[in-house]
Formats: sequence, structure tokens, C-alpha cells
Amino acid sequence: MLILRIRQAECALADGRLDEAFEIAKSEDIARHRHGQRLIGRLTRALVQRGQANLAAGQLQPALADGTKAEQLAGKSSDIAQLQAAVGRAILKAQQGRQENAQRAAEAKQHMADGWLSVGERILKEAPDDDAYAERLRQELAAVRLQMEDAVAKARHALEQGDIEAAIEIARSAGIDRSRNDQVAELLRQIRGQVVTRVRADLEQGRIDRAQSFLDRLPPVGENGSEVGELRRGLIQCRQAAERIAAGQPAAALSLLRKVKTVCPSAKWLDVAITHVKRAAEALEELDASPLGLSLDEADAGLPARLVVADHAATARRDRRQKPQWEPQMPDTGGQSSLLSTFIMQMDGVGSFLVFRDARVTVGPVSSSARPMLGLIADPNTPVATLERVDGDYFIRSQTAIEVNGQSVTEKLLADGDRIALSPRCRLRFGLPNPASTTAVLTLSGARLGRPDVRQVILMDRDILVGPYTNNHIRTDQLSDVAAIFAQNGRLLCRAQDGVSVDGRPFDPSVGLTIDKRVEIGKLSMVVARLGE
Repeated sequence: MLILRIRQAECALADGRLDEAFEIAKSEDIARHRHGQRLIGRLTRALVQRGQANLAAGQLQPALADGTKAEQLAGKSSDIAQLQAAVGRAILKAQQGRQENAQRAAEAKQHMADGWLSVGERILKEAPDDDAYAERLRQELAAVRLQMEDAVAKARHALEQGDIEAAIEIARSAGIDRSRNDQVAELLRQIRGQVVTRVRADLEQGRIDRAQSFLDRLPPVGENGSEVGELRRGLIQCRQAAERIAAGQPAAALSLLRKVKTVCPSAKWLDVAITHVKRAAEALEELDASPLGLSLDEADAGLPARLVVADHAATARRDRRQKPQWEPQMPDTGGQSSLLSTFIMQMDGVGSFLVFRDARVTVGPVSSSARPMLGLIADPNTPVATLERVDGDYFIRSQTAIEVNGQSVTEKLLADGDRIALSPRCRLRFGLPNPASTTAVLTLSGARLGRPDVRQVILMDRDILVGPYTNNHIRTDQLSDVAAIFAQNGRLLCRAQDGVSVDGRPFDPSVGLTIDKRVEIGKLSMVVARLGE
């Protein structure tokens, strides 16, 4: 029987069926037989030769298997060791190549997401032809380019027809405002030009409502550092000036109106308004210097609110005597928490949002010794920056240079859509979704919080708008109309067309939205919670 099996293995070897011959020859009794030893020698050499051929053809796993089988038959001879070492080097090189391909593909995909299609295409040309993932990215890039070209053509046609609203909607829905293509840049320049012309004409005619409505319905398209951003801030300053006048602060309103005048110098109605506001400020200043103003220091509780503040000095004096408008504490609500300066809003089906009510918020790595208010999971050497709201404008400052829209800065006035990079892997996007509100939204695009469910941070000023529209701070289709969440007299309140209930009971404005109580606004369900819970 042993001789028969040796003959079977020799026949299989002669026919080139090395694997079949190996299965027979690996038995110990064959290795002890004289004819079996000669068989093993010939089979080992054949396996080494086949392994070398597989290695040369790039078939690494079969080559590795041949080396292993040869070692099982004849031990670690020099030719077997050389084969196995060569296969090991080839496998390591292949792994490095796969890693390089994956890194190349990831880099190309990031450039595509940033709108640099040509850069992504050049990177993908370096990928090998057999890289399936790179080929899918090439197809995706071609599809994006076709979609972009089609959107540019449609938007240009809309502009030629004078339909700027349709042009902006096409640009927004197709996402071409993020593209770095020259054709897209020219289209956005034309759109910005028509937007500026239309809004400036409305502003010069005193039609603030019409200009504001236009910008509310049309999200900004590439307005960073442009006249569109200036006009948007001008409209915000008009609203703020009206609020200051209604609050009896003409001096503060005068400063705002003069800023608007620099944006729209040919608006004659502004000259008239500035003249009247200036007279009102001077009159209130004279009243404050009169005996009537002296009596204000001793007993001002009964005076009308519009006679309380004459200018910035009078405002500071009253602020030292009066309680702030937003109390830091909430009335006793049966053990519930006070109105916190920082809290989490957890909305079912929408997401979780970290809310800061402070006008000044520091942002940086959670491991930093500076202990930032908004702690991000980032490199400890990442700079700590300060976001500060001043008269409705937001400024970012840092002792170490950071990047805003790709430019290195230490201080900058922020505009809607600005991209902030504290480091290459710690990025945020600043947004002012609603021009009528000075509440801002930070979207974490390349940074993470300790809570993975929080991807947006809200810098709350007066209110937070929740609803189905693009200019809401929190967008959700669960509401049919806008709901406003705002702080007043130490309570967090909600005003909405849809019904509002707390723990199944009708909402009580005297109590407000309390901590850890389920709030239902129409179909939307949410909970206000402490940070860390």
C-alpha cells in the first residue's frame, strides 16, 4: 500500500498536480521510505518553482501557500526561506499600496466635498486602474460635474429671464455655491450683483420690510466678505436701531443708523431719521442733566421706561441699580433647576443642541488648561478661541493664529457661513440663519464634543427659532409653523401656533419650560436638560 501511494504521488507530480501530490506525500510513513524521500525532494523543488512563478505574477497568497507546503515537507531550507522572505516583502508592499490608495481616495473625496473637483480628479488619476473604490469616486465625480454644469446652465437661464429667486434656489439645491469651478464663480458673481442691486434699491427707498423679506426667503449664496453681507448687516442694524428707539435709547440708535448710512449713503430717509434721532438723544441728555434726571437716581421705579435711559452713561448707572432683564434664577418649580446659562435641548427625531446664553463663549480642546466653555475633543495644543457677541455682531479672537475661510487671523468679524479652523482637524461653521435674529449656530464639521449626539451649538441671544424653514435656527418638518423659544424674567418660554404642553399639561408661562420635563410643541417632542446629563 505504501509503494502504491508513493506511485500515486509521483504520477500526480509528473502531471503537475502538486497539491494532490502534497496531500499524499505529507504522511510521515512516506518521509521514512527511501523512495518517498526522493519524491519529497522533487515535490519540494516543484513547489518552490511554482511559488516563485506565483510571486512573479503577483499571486501572493498562492505563493505564500506554496512556500508553507514546501516547508512542511522539507523544513526551512535556503531556497524555501528566500521564497518566503520575498513573499513577505511583497505582501507588506501590497498592504502599503492599499493604504496609500485608501489615503489617496480619502483625500480626493474631501477635495470633492470642498468643491475642488479638478483637484480630486488629478488625485484619482494617480490611483491604479484596478482600484475599485477609486473608480467609483471617478464615476461620482463625473456625475457631480454633469449635475453642476446642468445647474449652472439652468441658473444662468433664470438670471437671463430676470428670475433671481429661481437662480438662487437652483444654486442652493444643487450645492454649486460650494464649488470652486470658474463657471460657478462667475455665476455666483452675477447672482450677488443682482442681489445687491435689488436690496440696495429697496433700502434706498426705505422699503426695509421688502428688502428683509427678500433676504429671508433667499439663503445667502457666497456672500462672505461681499456687499450682500454688508447689506444683510445693515438691515440687522436697522432693526436694532428701531429696538433702541422703542426702548428710549436714541443715542445707541444713532450709532447704528450711522453705520447703516455708510452701507447705503444715498438713502435720503436715513438723513431724516438720523436728524430726528440726534435731536431726541440731545433732548434726553438735557433731561438727564436737569433736576428731573437727579430725581431719577433716588426714585425711578415709577417713571416710564422710555425716560429711564438717556445715553450710555445713564444706562450704565441704571444697570448698577437694577436687576438684569434676564434673571439667572428661575422661580421655585418644585425642585426644578434654574434657568441655566448652558443647557441641552434634546428633540426627538431632530437631534440634540448645546445652547449657550452667554454673550462670550470660549472654544477649544477639552484637555486645555484654559478650560474652555465649549470643550472639543481635539489635540491639546489646539488654540482656545473666544466668540463674543457685541451689539448683534459676532467676533472671534485668539492669541494664537487660527483660520477663518482659509485665511490666518487672530481677530475677525464673523459673517454667516464663515468656516473656522482651530486646527486642521478641528473645524466649525458659523451661521446666522435668520437676519432678524442675532442668535448664531455653530455646526461641528471637523470637531467632536464629548456627547456624540450633539453636532450643533446655539449661541442664544433673544430667541431660538424652530420650524420648517431654512432661516430657522433648528429646522424640522415636525412643525407646520415657526416656534420661538426665548428667555424672559428668569424663565424659558415658548410661543408657537401649534399647541404647547409640558408633561401632558397645558404650558404655564408663569413656570416656563422646566428641566427634564417632556415638552410637546405640536408633533415635536423635546426635553431641556442640564449639560452632562
